[in-house]
This record gives sequence, C-alpha cells and structure tokens, in this order.
Amino acid sequence: MNRSMQKNILVTGASGFIGSFLIEAALKRNYQSVAGMRLSSSKKYLTNPSIQFLEMDFSSDATLDQAIQTFVSQFGKIDYVIHNAGITRAKKNDDYNLVNFENTRLLVTALKRNQQVPIKFVLISSLAAYGPAQNNQSVAVGHEKNPLTAYGRSKLKAEMFLFSLTDFPFIIINPTTVYGPKDKDVFFLIESIHKGIEMYIGHRKQRLSFVHVEDLCNAIFLAMESSASQCQYLISDLQVYTTAEFNLQVKNILQKKTISLVFPLWLVRSMAVIVETMGKISGKVPILNQERLKEFEAKDWSVNSHEIVQLGYQPKYDLQKGLKHTIQWYKDQQWLK
Repeated sequence: MNRSMQKNILVTGASGFIGSFLIEAALKRNYQSVAGMRLSSSKKYLTNPSIQFLEMDFSSDATLDQAIQTFVSQFGKIDYVIHNAGITRAKKNDDYNLVNFENTRLLVTALKRNQQVPIKFVLISSLAAYGPAQNNQSVAVGHEKNPLTAYGRSKLKAEMFLFSLTDFPFIIINPTTVYGPKDKDVFFLIESIHKGIEMYIGHRKQRLSFVHVEDLCNAIFLAMESSASQCQYLISDLQVYTTAEFNLQVKNILQKKTISLVFPLWLVRSMAVIVETMGKISGKVPILNQERLKEFEAKDWSVNSHEIVQLGYQPKYDLQKGLKHTIQWYKDQQWLK
C-alpha cells in the first residue's frame, strides 16, 4: 500500500502482552504502526521491521508534547490511538491512579492541545472497572459499576474522565480475563496444573469469562473502525465457564492428573499478607496480593458481550481451542518443560 494512503496508529504500552499483539494486528491491517513505549521497555516481541517506535514519557506536559510532535513530524497526523499503557500490579495503590487514570488524562489533553484529536481514541480498560456480576446476572454495559480494587477504581476513573468529554471521539474496551501466547498470569495457573496441583480459592464454581488475545484484538479493531463513539464494549469469547471447567480443560490438554487443593479464604488472606510483605522486601509485586485477592474471592466475573456482537464480532477461539493454542506456544518456547 502507498505510504501516503496508510492510516497512522499509535499504540501505547506496545511492549507488553496485549500491546505487542495490537501492533501485530495493526500491521496485518496495513496501518502505519507506531509502538509508543518507555525508552527502557523491551522490544523482545516487537521484531517486525515495519514497526516504528516512539518514546513515550508521561512525566510532564512538555515531554508528551514532544512525543506527539515527533510523531507528526515523522509520520504525519495521528489517525488512531489505542491507549493500552497501564499497570495491573503496583507497590502502592496511588500508583494505579497515577498510571491508569492520570496518564490517560494527560495523553488526551496533550492530543487536544497539539490539534491531534484522532479519528478514534481507544482506551483499554478492564472488567475490574465494573466489578463482579451480581445475582447471577452477567456483567453488561449499563450495569452499575462497583470496582473492588484500587486497580479497578483507577480504570473507572479514566473511563469517567472520557465520558465527561463532549468533543472527543473515544471508545472504551473492557476485556474479561485475557490469555494467549506471552501471557504470564494465566500461565501461572497452567504451570501449576502441569506440576500436578489444581488450586481453588474458597470454592470450585466461580463463574468466569475468557477471551483469547487474538479475538480481543479483532474486537478492538472492529469497534475502532466502526462509526461508534463515546461508548464501551465488554469483550469475551461469548461463553461462561467455572474455575473447575477451566482446570479440567487444562488437565485434558496437558494429559495430567492433579491433586485438587481448595484453600479456605482465611488461609489465603494470611498467605497474601505474607507474600506481599516478602514482595516489598524484594521489590517485586506478587501475583497474589491483598488487592488481587478481592477479585479471586468474588463468585461471578461472567460478562455479556451483546454490544460487540451487534458490530459483527465472532470469536475464533473458544476456551478449549484457545488453551490448546496457548499451551502449545508455552511448550514451543520452553515455558512448560
């Protein structure tokens, strides 16, 4: 395609799990794809020579202005932005607010200040901004939002900021649990089963929804390229599972027999305190911490993805097919040995 005919897209947080897949998806769709990331971020999963890179520094208005002006001078007008940068784990709760909300506000303000309002600005939020489902009614667009965690509240705050704007074309994407190649969070659960241990926190029948990262990317571009604006979409594979069903799928694929361990909540809470304390000493944020435990305790994280289906979304992967694809990648990369 002629470079002058290409649309430009900026993907922030491009070095991460979802971000690297978004860049790949943009390239497949013939976008001039610019990976916005910190100077220190890894380019391990960004090896395609067609990828352009832009240093993104959210520390001040001046540094963001410089980044936007550099983009324009090198690539032309910013046509689309997918704001994927954010954090899911933090040493202090205030960090969630700084990175997930404040940086969103700063970026949007900088785009407007530099006359670079895009055709569409996509915020990658989270199901955590809604909080869990109530009364066996899957979370749906329009439900009251009651996030359980500081992470969820920071994402909701960013959403509320966008909805406060009347002259800015945005959509908000709320994925459920995302998995696929390169993901480390779901890998933790799969690795445990691979080692013969099947873990439950409190109960076996937590209701869950999942989405493979490739399906998530397809849904994001479907919504971004539509005429929709100032609205949001919950994304899943359109199915509802239980924790036990997830574990069974993994066991069958790995052909593993496991010891099933159901940890009582009081024990897991104590463990979370200990692990979190150890994490503070080592400088690392553990997967299991007191904030994250609130999400593990909730009984229902299922979602209704009606709105994105109305745009023509049809997932490629159900959980079985998606896990087979993901586990094969883990094996090929020697994550599972």
